[in-house]
Amino acid sequence: MEAEQREYIERLYSRLFYQLKVYAMSNLGNEALAEEAVQETFRIACSKPADLLASPNPIGWIINTLRYTIRNTKRSCANAEKLLRAYQA
Repeated sequence: MEAEQREYIERLYSRLFYQLKVYAMSNLGNEALAEEAVQETFRIACSKPADLLASPNPIGWIINTLRYTIRNTKRSCANAEKLLRAYQA
């Protein structure tokens, strides 16, 4: 990742973290999972900086990525609960 890309992502992170965390908390109902989802969203952004910067709406790109991350987190939690129930039975 180039320095300019890193700085841009850092600015987005600083600007959006709280709002994204609140959004994630409203969907996940857990502060720790919400924070983890936001961190994962920015990890993805760091792994695809060219896609983020090429987007006509970088904030929308981040929000969509967070939505997908929340969906995957919910799926993982549901699978873990299902597995736990199976072991308890």
